[in-house]
Amino acid sequence: MKHFTLVKHHPCTQLAHLYEHLFIATVADQLYRHGQYKLLDYALNGATYDSGVIIISAECYTKTSAELLQDLATMKTDFGEDPFYLPISRALSQITAEESGAIFIGDVDTIIGELKALDDQPWQELDSVELLPKVTHTDKKLLDLMYVTDQPGAKPRKIKLQLQFSDPSIELRILWRELAHFLNLSIGQRICQEFGAYFTHEGARDSAGSTTVISTFLINPRIMPITQIEEIAASVKRTLETITKPEVLQRFVNYLSLASYYSNPHAAPDENRLLREFGAILGSAGWKKIASVENLTKVLQATQISLRQHGSRQVKNGIILSNMG
Repeated sequence: MKHFTLVKHHPCTQLAHLYEHLFIATVADQLYRHGQYKLLDYALNGATYDSGVIIISAECYTKTSAELLQDLATMKTDFGEDPFYLPISRALSQITAEESGAIFIGDVDTIIGELKALDDQPWQELDSVELLPKVTHTDKKLLDLMYVTDQPGAKPRKIKLQLQFSDPSIELRILWRELAHFLNLSIGQRICQEFGAYFTHEGARDSAGSTTVISTFLINPRIMPITQIEEIAASVKRTLETITKPEVLQRFVNYLSLASYYSNPHAAPDENRLLREFGAILGSAGWKKIASVENLTKVLQATQISLRQHGSRQVKNGIILSNMG
């Protein structure tokens, strides 16, 4: 398993935050297009701190993901093309939906120039860093390019993706729940990538032999105002077709069958989450027993999927994507 921990800094916190979203989207898209999926093949996370320090952490679980990320420190960020810079608009939608206060956005050309300059600045391996940021004089104009104000932000549109499965067997419901978690990672990645959505929460409830998982996304209506629920539904369908192919399901079976809470608990299903949701867990022996392509196909065929878009007070419209079978 290969690990990366990379850092960069920009004195304008929200510009650094914007860059972090853009870089993560670029890397995640590169991996997805090469058939590498979060949870099975890699982990990738980004964070920006008030000081303007950006930290990117990645773990590679496969040879392919390690090869794709071997030049992570020099990978160029996708900003899109002049004059639209669509990836920047999508990332702006994400960070404005993420923050509770409205974000002041200054001169756009200057912001784009700073983003490109930050992209040209090399990432540093955290091990090589003595101090970041170093104490230097900062031009106040840079600090004021973007910042969170004390005014409320635009009320975001809320998108809810619901997956549901019913079966009297708690073992099958737990298996389905872990599969739903994997599916939601890739579905959520594509919704964020394509529509400028910010993922906020994945929640599950299990009751009377039925399990429901709901993922919630926020989209800034001022920056990305024309997204139609039908477009998002089409993206969900495309992603599901890609990540439920037999070879991917076999890789998911391998992931579960090799799960060990003794030798590598971080690469195993989250026992705390499963206990909160089901009041029960499967150990390594349980995963080996239940994990098979046959069982995954069975639970997929019984999965119901729906997508809804919420306005300020009520569901405005929704789409039933139907059963997977």
